Amino acid sequence: MIAMKNALLPRFSAVFTFLISAAFTLVSSMTMAQDSTAVAAAGGDPAVGEKLWKANCAACHKVDAKLIGPALGQVTEKYDEEWLISWIRNNQELRESGDAQAIAIYEEYNGLAMPNYPQFSDDDIRGLLAYIDQSYAEKMAPTVAEGDGGAVAGGGQAAGGLDIVPVLAGLVVFLIIIVFILVRIKNLLLVMKGVEPRSFVDQIFDLRIYLEAFAANKKLVGFAVVIVLIFAFNGLWGFLKGIGVEQNYQPTQPIAFSHEIHAGQNQVDCNYCHSSARHSKSAGVPSANVCMNCHMYIAEGQSEQGTKEIEKIYAAIGWDKDSRAYIEDYEEKPIEWVRIHNLPDLAYFNHSQHVVAGQVECQTCHGPIEEMEEVYQYSSLTMGWCINCHRETEVKMEDNPYYDKLHDQLAEQYKGEKITVDKIGGLECGKCHY
Repeated sequence: MIAMKNALLPRFSAVFTFLISAAFTLVSSMTMAQDSTAVAAAGGDPAVGEKLWKANCAACHKVDAKLIGPALGQVTEKYDEEWLISWIRNNQELRESGDAQAIAIYEEYNGLAMPNYPQFSDDDIRGLLAYIDQSYAEKMAPTVAEGDGGAVAGGGQAAGGLDIVPVLAGLVVFLIIIVFILVRIKNLLLVMKGVEPRSFVDQIFDLRIYLEAFAANKKLVGFAVVIVLIFAFNGLWGFLKGIGVEQNYQPTQPIAFSHEIHAGQNQVDCNYCHSSARHSKSAGVPSANVCMNCHMYIAEGQSEQGTKEIEKIYAAIGWDKDSRAYIEDYEEKPIEWVRIHNLPDLAYFNHSQHVVAGQVECQTCHGPIEEMEEVYQYSSLTMGWCINCHRETEVKMEDNPYYDKLHDQLAEQYKGEKITVDKIGGLECGKCHY
């Protein structure tokens, strides 16, 4: 028996070690299968060029499409490097010298002159050209189509090029094999000890012993019933409280508008798009012409999917981004936004009263809107939530002409106390229910 044990254990140890090594090798090889490509023009530093591009060129040029000026992709193939250096540094001087190419570009764009950059060194301009070539190559490179979320594409392939599905499948198979081997080892060890191994089914049926003991203890059964009833009533109460409450409601919109990009990264004021929040009961949804104030010039998003979303605005309003003009006799289509924040008809809420008179920040009710990629209802907006806000929020009376007459009266009435909204009638039924 001992000899058999000594003979079997090294075999299992060798098999186990082999499987561990094979799995590690498989995962490592798949993880390391990453493609990396770098493109740079000779003699230029793209990092230097990127800074110059963002500071001086991006407002008028794109690498793959016409903006105010021409698309600059492949510009190093169209023109000689020395000519490009002369053009960028002082295109006016180049035109005045009678250069045919410089004059042709100037006339093509109806005499719209590009600024001169005499402060750029030759290496600066070479770096700029290198960055243009690199950016164009990246945009023209074939990419895997983005999925709905844009984060994972091509049936589970991550952005870095690693196909995660085969890796996970391999790990699952590997774990199943390990469990099978361990069960076999356990059963063999039981046989060596002279104990008959039990199946999993037999071990499960052993639970009846514990159930029979539990059923025989009446005090324990009674305690368990009480616990179950407490949880049941708590669940029922939570369900009843949630009727009509749409907190965390996050519908899919016809255009994937990102508040994180607009209000967060670009710091666009909420009132720019929702201007009616300062003047009326409703904050309103901006019309497409408000979007076009910016997107008449910004036709490209931060990703390929972002660009597609901008094109949905153009399709709705009839804008030709190539000719930079509205299409004549175009039948415009409405953008059917889905409303997120809905109060019952029995409640009255006025945005202008809160935004102007109350000087309440949008985030007080709508949460960190500047961090939301996709907007959802942040607050519960229940009656209790509003009442608590009115009880806790101090009225902003300083430098607020809305409360000039009321301030002196309340300051005398509530000496030394914080004047909150409930003290100026914020809990009266008729204020919200009419």
